[in-house]
Amino acid sequence: MKTCVVLLMVLQTMPAFAAFERIAYGARGAAMGGSLVALGGNAWSAFVNPAALRTVEERTVSLCYAPRPFDMKELSFGAAAYVEPTSLGTFGLAATRFGFDLYNETRAALSFAEEFTSGFWAGVNVNYYGLTIRNYGSASAIGFDVGVLVDVSDLVRWGFGALNLSASTIGAAHEKLPQHFTTGVAYMPFHGALVTASVMKDVRYPVELHVGIEYTMLEILAVRAGTTSDPNTLNAGLGVRVGFADFDYAFSSHTELGVTHQVSVSLRLGMF
Repeated sequence: MKTCVVLLMVLQTMPAFAAFERIAYGARGAAMGGSLVALGGNAWSAFVNPAALRTVEERTVSLCYAPRPFDMKELSFGAAAYVEPTSLGTFGLAATRFGFDLYNETRAALSFAEEFTSGFWAGVNVNYYGLTIRNYGSASAIGFDVGVLVDVSDLVRWGFGALNLSASTIGAAHEKLPQHFTTGVAYMPFHGALVTASVMKDVRYPVELHVGIEYTMLEILAVRAGTTSDPNTLNAGLGVRVGFADFDYAFSSHTELGVTHQVSVSLRLGMF
């Protein structure tokens, strides 16, 4: 009974909650306030801007997990991503799971990205959404995302992502899946420093602002921080590079719901 009451409080407090709401997968992006749309070299970029996958230079396997968001194991989520750069373009495959035995969401995304001219990338996702609610059954849907990434200058990169551009629905009631449009920039003021900023508009809700910073020391340790609006969160984290592996941790504090810890690991497995 206590679990049900707390879950209801969480769902009522989150202003944009519905099936398949956006989650900042990957501890690097989560620590930077989810400001990923113009961030390259990251397997998790597929969930914000599939075009950015083309900037992943090596075959990469990534895993992330948040065991107790807001101190509730029922809200746990995890994801896995695989990126394969080839001479024909970059292919990606990702899968996510959110929830527990009474309610869970799964998503699988097949991605493709290519650099069409120097400094201009475009990409697309084909998504499968699966929803299961105990005693109510299951439902599924297919949707599409698109994105572009542009080098504005040597120091500035701009990105745009349209998620669920197909305006897909799910279930017998044809519930609309979230539809987001995100745009933003990444700015490198000097070597090792990165500042990202983006705005995200869910077609149903007010604009969100996401801002993040990252500073990498000695090429092996990264310190990160970020913030978001509506909902208001403060975020921070660390990243460590050891050989071919990247280990990342993110801490997010929601003004009303509390804290979420997320960890992720990425293995760089060499060139195609």
